[in-house]
Amino acid sequence: MSLSTTGGAPTAYHLRPARGWLNDPNGMVFHQGRWHVFFQHNPQGPWHRQIAWGHASSTDLLRWREHPVAFTPQPGGPDSVGCWSGVLVTGLERPVAVYSGVTHADGRSTVCLRWAQDDGLDTWSDPVVVATTPEVDDVAVMRDPFVFWHGGHRYAVLGAGLRSGTPAILLYGCDDIERWEYLGVWLTGADEALAGALPADVWECPQLAVWEGRASLVVSLHDRGVLGQVVACTGDLGSDEAGRPALVVDRVDLLDDGADFYAAQLAPDGREGFWLMGWVREDGPEESAGDHAGCMTVPRRLVLEGGSPRLVLDPLAAQGLPWQGATPVPGARLEGQLSLEVGTGGADLEHPRLGGRSLPAGSRVLVDGSVLEIYPAQGPPASFRDPVPWHWADPADPA
Repeated sequence: MSLSTTGGAPTAYHLRPARGWLNDPNGMVFHQGRWHVFFQHNPQGPWHRQIAWGHASSTDLLRWREHPVAFTPQPGGPDSVGCWSGVLVTGLERPVAVYSGVTHADGRSTVCLRWAQDDGLDTWSDPVVVATTPEVDDVAVMRDPFVFWHGGHRYAVLGAGLRSGTPAILLYGCDDIERWEYLGVWLTGADEALAGALPADVWECPQLAVWEGRASLVVSLHDRGVLGQVVACTGDLGSDEAGRPALVVDRVDLLDDGADFYAAQLAPDGREGFWLMGWVREDGPEESAGDHAGCMTVPRRLVLEGGSPRLVLDPLAAQGLPWQGATPVPGARLEGQLSLEVGTGGADLEHPRLGGRSLPAGSRVLVDGSVLEIYPAQGPPASFRDPVPWHWADPADPA
């Protein structure tokens, strides 16, 4: 999406800072009439180092205003190596950001908290540590806090990996937002019901979408340094004997079946479902356009359809895009900036490295330079980034 407050069509479909590195969305919140998204950011260049929190906001999910960098690692502080992923917590006297504060190059972290100092969410307090990695339960790493309410109490889940190589989710109590209590391992990949959330040695960026009596735990699959898919683990949400939240997973659904979607974050905003964005992965400067790397997906919504969680293009963002009918001329390349709707009969796409994709009638396709997003009428969307353009396939070709 454009980082511009001017009217008309956006100059780009995908949110990214003017320069530097971007990865995970953070701190997503609808606040005082604006959608705010923070993000992992290195303003110095397109490299994942000394990560700060960038910040952008919008009134229509289409045009974005880039704010000054929200906060940076504090030299000698509890986030001196990086301010990694986390969320905003509202309902207090002021919003707070809670995130993984990294203190060692190997990624060891604590949970840090900063208080907002203004209504525009532009200035923040110094960090304080509110939770540390537990020294029990064989926990090797933890990161990416997500805060939610259950049964009148505030809790947090964190992504984790056990020393056995098993991914896990940790549970903390945080009624006192500045002093968290470790409550134990909440879920692990050893549970047969969670086999669809493997392979992984760490479940990253856990997010909890609570439906009526049900919940979807969204996790990103990290497997020994390889970033994989994003899945939703859905089941009945109740309480254990101590009144703490208990999720009994009965299904795992893939949320995006492309190659380059990761680190999804969701937030309520008063509309049906949950506002959601993810990182369209980009590895580094060799794939970047000069002085930047990485962008966000177009805003999406996580909805429940027939008991299954599904990602769809956010209707508010969609209504402002200049849709045109797809004209599948065999061999024509999908380049530049395009927003297409596939008509009766469908269409096929082909890519020399990524293979073919069949597009049923009603599918929507967004092309924005090297990024392509597909939104079918049914099933999950697909996100891809590649410097080589896709092209319309000949109907006779096996696309």
